[in-house]
Amino acid sequence: MMDKQKVLSKVAKLMALAKSQGAAPNEVEIALRQARHLMKQYNLEHTEVAAQSIEEASVGTKTRRAPQDWLHNLATICAQAFDCTHLAYFHPLVGWSFKFLGKGISPELAAHTYSTLHHQLVVARRAHVAQQKRCQLKTKRHRGQVFAEGWLNAVASKVNQFAGGIDDTTAQVIQAYLEWHHPNLKQFIINPIEAKGHDTRSLQAGWEQGKHAKLHRGVGQQAHGALGHGGGR
Repeated sequence: MMDKQKVLSKVAKLMALAKSQGAAPNEVEIALRQARHLMKQYNLEHTEVAAQSIEEASVGTKTRRAPQDWLHNLATICAQAFDCTHLAYFHPLVGWSFKFLGKGISPELAAHTYSTLHHQLVVARRAHVAQQKRCQLKTKRHRGQVFAEGWLNAVASKVNQFAGGIDDTTAQVIQAYLEWHHPNLKQFIINPIEAKGHDTRSLQAGWEQGKHAKLHRGVGQQAHGALGHGGGR
């Protein structure tokens, strides 16, 4: 007897054959019959089969420590821009990474966008911190974090203008994929950084630079639009 993953893969291939334009009527009928037989034999749900259509792409965070909140926020923005979701995981060789999950080339686009925006934000934040004079190192670091939050807020507001969002069906398929491949996931809430006094200037500076960031949705995405490109971090 085949293991469940092999059965799911086989059923997914049969369903893909049945939907292919070049398939002859008798091929479609045979493929569907075999797929239904396997689903009944192994008690498979349609969402489990559909989950086989989910693709994934990973990108390193360049840290062996758990990703900071701003990294998660950046990953969330990139995932939303391409109708994906994301998760963080630790790899012994490369450290912490983000994995983007979605359909088609969306995860690859999200991962590429993450790398691009990450570089921009790092450059911009470093430049902003260097401008902070007559303050302690702790204050400089905090203002750097506040700057990053403002930058990401501006980018997120642009993404929301064109991001299509994950439809309910796709969300269910991704959830089925996660339950099968990543059953022990933990979720947590990210709270915004508090900015007081002179820190608000860093928040505003981040927002102003973030407004110039650019991000283009890939060919084939349902909702088309662009996000500025500039700044850096």
